[in-house]
Amino acid sequence: MTADLIAGAVAFVVIALGTLIWYANRAGKNAASVSTSEAAKTSADATTLKAQSMAQAQADKPATEDAVLRRLGGGTA
Repeated sequence: MTADLIAGAVAFVVIALGTLIWYANRAGKNAASVSTSEAAKTSADATTLKAQSMAQAQADKPATEDAVLRRLGGGTA
């Protein structure tokens, strides 16, 4: 009977450790997934901001040579 009790306790400890390892592994994968998603969002935000800035610059472009030179700081034509 004592041997059965010890075997049951050992089995319980092994199962508990296995469950903890599985849970920690799963939590680590979830954390890595969140980090990757946040990095992708940051990259997408930067790309969007750049595209918006380029579109705004295209919309605001000077229409004359004098305006281009003023914008570039070159003075007059």
